[in-house]
Amino acid sequence: MTIATPSRPRVSSTPRAGMGALALIEARRMLRHPAPWLGLALSVWFGWDVYAHETTWAAEHYEGLATAVAPLLLGVSLASVSSFAREGTPVAEDAPLDAGQRALARLLGGLALVAVVALFVLGAAVWLRVVGGLELGQEPGRTEHAYYTVPELLEPVLLAAFAVALGAAVVHVVRHRLVAGILLAVYWFLLGTYWLFSVGPLPWLTPLQIQPSNVEVGPASTDPTTFPSDWLLSVPGEFQGEWVRLVVSPALAGWHDVYVVALTMLAVAVAVPGRWRRPLAVAGLLLAMGAVVMQAVVAP
Repeated sequence: MTIATPSRPRVSSTPRAGMGALALIEARRMLRHPAPWLGLALSVWFGWDVYAHETTWAAEHYEGLATAVAPLLLGVSLASVSSFAREGTPVAEDAPLDAGQRALARLLGGLALVAVVALFVLGAAVWLRVVGGLELGQEPGRTEHAYYTVPELLEPVLLAAFAVALGAAVVHVVRHRLVAGILLAVYWFLLGTYWLFSVGPLPWLTPLQIQPSNVEVGPASTDPTTFPSDWLLSVPGEFQGEWVRLVVSPALAGWHDVYVVALTMLAVAVAVPGRWRRPLAVAGLLLAMGAVVMQAVVAP
């Protein structure tokens, strides 16, 4: 008499199944990493501090709240570094996934952190609707009900995908987790000091673009009542010697979103080895150049 032994469940060994399994593992690891959650706490703190602070210039709340996402993006990059640093661990030659497939799976796992950032942005947008918006402009051209446009809200979500790819690319190049973390901390800190990138074409090139744009509309002696009543204004004073119109451009933000997508493609091309690296890098470079040109065309 033969006794049937229970068969083990069959596990698919196809590359697609293996990539899916690794992506889920990396997603859980990234979600357990403390850096994104510490960054989230700092972003909430910074955002509330900006909102509660009395304005000292015309666009302080609008600009400052947009930069509050920088600590969260740094946390996303650091979690990505932690994941991709494991690429330096040797694997068996007969491993079911090659280096490119493993890297791509880790990038897919990073989408979990992109979802966290998307929920944070959605929560902030809903909160702004509840509280009635932000102050923007100065009398006689001022509003207390300014809201971010859809392309502006999409930017930090796309930046989260860029942060994942950037962490992967940096640790791929420097091959040292600590050095990669320091470089990323300096990078995101500099991007948070957005006023350094507000001159000439720099707002079109920096990944974290902050609006509104400042458009000079007249010398200090101009009678402000001659300006259209719907203009948001910054009065002459400590920060500029002329009347300035504050312009929020959805078109500019939209083309900048395309630029962030292009930067993400370039970072992925660095992080993921394989035959698609060169075509992806070329496509990303061309898309970035086109997006910069279009930003110049639509800029106020």
